[in-house]
Amino acid sequence: MRALAGTLAALAALVAFVPHPAAPVVALLLAIAAALLLEPAALRRAWRARTLAVLTVAAAAATALVTWSAGFLAGATTGLSVYLRLLVLALLAALAARHVGADGLLRTARRLRAERLGLVLGLALNALPHLGEAWRDAWIALAMRRRRRRPKAKDAFRLIETLLAHTGRVAEEAAAAAALRGHRALVAPAFTEARVPHLVVVTGAPGSGKTPAVASAAEVLAARGVRLAGFVQEAIMVAGEKTGFHIRDLARGEVHPLAVRVAPGDGEHGTGFRFDPSGFAVARRALEAATLGDVIVVDELGPVELRGGGHMPALLRVIRRRRPAACLLVVRRTLIPTLLGRLAASSVVVVDVETATDPAGAVAAAVVHALAARGTKRAKAED
Repeated sequence: MRALAGTLAALAALVAFVPHPAAPVVALLLAIAAALLLEPAALRRAWRARTLAVLTVAAAAATALVTWSAGFLAGATTGLSVYLRLLVLALLAALAARHVGADGLLRTARRLRAERLGLVLGLALNALPHLGEAWRDAWIALAMRRRRRRPKAKDAFRLIETLLAHTGRVAEEAAAAAALRGHRALVAPAFTEARVPHLVVVTGAPGSGKTPAVASAAEVLAARGVRLAGFVQEAIMVAGEKTGFHIRDLARGEVHPLAVRVAPGDGEHGTGFRFDPSGFAVARRALEAATLGDVIVVDELGPVELRGGGHMPALLRVIRRRRPAACLLVVRRTLIPTLLGRLAASSVVVVDVETATDPAGAVAAAVVHALAARGTKRAKAED
């Protein structure tokens, strides 16, 4: 039954775009048949009053334009055709959002040698329910603010802005989740710059405590005898405000200024900071002090590094030449997919300091687990 419904839905999507007067009616009948077989409630969910109103406005606009240029009969025919096709698309989107997953679409796309397209379509379909919830929440919030049952017409731009913002957020999170599950079609470059056996990524919002968590975890790991090489970028606070950063070499304890906040427009690399080249030199020496089997620590990799600048050249050299046991990297949440595209890791663990009850302990535990996995793999190889 499910296979038959899927076949009918696919036929409806194809027939809807056939340039024939009867095509919209046939496509609508096929889509309704697919919904009745798969989920009858989808008819009510897809064709709610608000949706029908939007589709009617779109069809009316098409009718008006064609009537103005070709006459009433042509306009009415075009408007009806547009309306029926939009009904088909709305119904198919409602069915797809609940019954088509990214993994299923990806498997089909791989068989058709279109993996990237399949991943994009799958993630887009899975994102539709989240976007619907975002629209509903924004609608309710604006209505409450206006003390009305619904927002005013002038709030339309705010609703659109909210939806666009949520679309960007959902897209970033979906791409990150897909990359962590091994679907790298959206992030993998034509070549991989470096390979690491185990990668521990520490992430969280700005100011959420990523650096303190990594610094504390480094102390715990060093006390257990784990060899570390790398650095943390600790904030410089003056009167409760962040005025810059300094670099601290985890192995030697050397501290040197790295960046200072400057006036808007005077920063470097698209940031609000001016950087000290000698600070990057300290970071480079901290990484180059690594030996075979060390744990590399870099706090943090930002847009500058993922464009190939900043600390990235030194990190890539150390990974290639020193073959670290694991890499502990601090990265913003939205940059994780890009990072995974640059570093081919056999295993990845992400620690979000905003959700961990003990961020430092979670970071240390993730590194210990990575080292244990490396030891197990080496033992199997020797056997």
